[in-house]
Amino acid sequence: MPSRRAIVGGIAGVGKTTVLNEATAILKKRGVSFDVLVYGTVMLEEAKRIGINDRDEMRKQPYEVQLELQRKAAMRIAGSAAEVVLIDTHYHIPTPFGLLPGIPVEVAQIIRPTHLALIYADPQEIVERRAQDKTRKREEISVDEVVYEINYSRYFMAALSTITGAMIVEVKNATGRSREAAEELIAKLGVM
Repeated sequence: MPSRRAIVGGIAGVGKTTVLNEATAILKKRGVSFDVLVYGTVMLEEAKRIGINDRDEMRKQPYEVQLELQRKAAMRIAGSAAEVVLIDTHYHIPTPFGLLPGIPVEVAQIIRPTHLALIYADPQEIVERRAQDKTRKREEISVDEVVYEINYSRYFMAALSTITGAMIVEVKNATGRSREAAEELIAKLGVM
C-alpha cells in the first residue's frame, strides 16, 4: 500500500478527535504503521517555548506568530515515517482578526498531504456538543454560525486541494456513530 498522509479537519465540536481515536483502534488491530498527530498540540508545544500556555491564548496571537508556530509544527509532522499519518486539525481558525487558514500554502508544502478529509455533523448536534464541553473556553454559537463554519472549512479545504493535488473526502460523524465514521474514513483513504 502506498503511504497516506491525511489532513483530517473539522470544526470544534464535530467529534473529529473521537473519530480519530476510533481510527487508531482500527489501524492497530489491522497492524498498520500509523501516526495520529494533533496539529494544535504540536503547535502548542512550540508555543510554550515562547511563553504561550494554552490553545485559546495561541489562537489570539498575531498572524505572524501563528504562522511561525504552524511552520514549526509542520516540520515536526513531516518527519513521521509511518505508513499512514493522520493529522488532526482545523481548516480554519477563528481569530479576533478574521479567519486564519489552518493549513496555509507553505505549511501544506511541508506536510505534502495525499488526502484532505472533512469530518462534519448535523449543525444542531455540534451546538449541543460545544455547550457540553467544559474542557475548553468556547464562545456560545448558533446553528447558523455552525453552518457558516462548516462551509468555510469546505472552502479552505477545496483551495488546499487545488494547491496540493490532494484528494478530498468527507465523513459524517452522527452522534453515537463515531466507529462507523472511522471505518468510512479509513476506507476512503484506501487503507486496507
